Amino acid sequence: MLSVRNISKVYEDNIILQDISFDLNSGEILGLVGKNGSGKSTMISIIAQTIKPDKGEILYNNANVLGDKKFLREYIGYVPQSDSLISELTVYEQLKLWKYITGRDVLKDKGLCQMLGLDEMFKKKIYKLSGGMKKRVSFALALAETPPILLMDEAFSALDELYKLKLIEWFKMNKKRGGCALWCSHDKNELDILCDRIITVI
Repeated sequence: MLSVRNISKVYEDNIILQDISFDLNSGEILGLVGKNGSGKSTMISIIAQTIKPDKGEILYNNANVLGDKKFLREYIGYVPQSDSLISELTVYEQLKLWKYITGRDVLKDKGLCQMLGLDEMFKKKIYKLSGGMKKRVSFALALAETPPILLMDEAFSALDELYKLKLIEWFKMNKKRGGCALWCSHDKNELDILCDRIITVI
């Protein structure tokens, strides 16, 4: 489904990624591990198109999708390590803005809103939310209308155990529907529970 081919990235003469290649298949959660600074987050950011690689390709069904914003909007759901929410908006306004930007409507998915407990937060400003609440909003944006490829960068950090368990069940069901995810985490137990296989970035 998604193929990463020979991705390299250099920052100020520091080699962050060098010729990284792997495949992410339908119905699979692939774990991405490595020591701090090994480039795990950079790799996810390249697929999410927030960082440009110096070399390599990202292929979806054998077509290079680097630079393809339509692919990003329609096929990718991304929970970054640090949230990218707009602090002055209410939760409801943030969700409406997401629909305007991407066309993906969180609010029409009542089950997702209920699972993440969003109803009780709609009128709250983003800057007044706890870290766990912000993460739940980020998950809502990423999972809206169930994009086929999900990118998770330390996605469970700050989440309460209750919501971790709910989301673990959601991801297991999504796998059965053919969805896939690239999962970066320092939590070995989390990786063992979720991932079908794990690759190491060196």
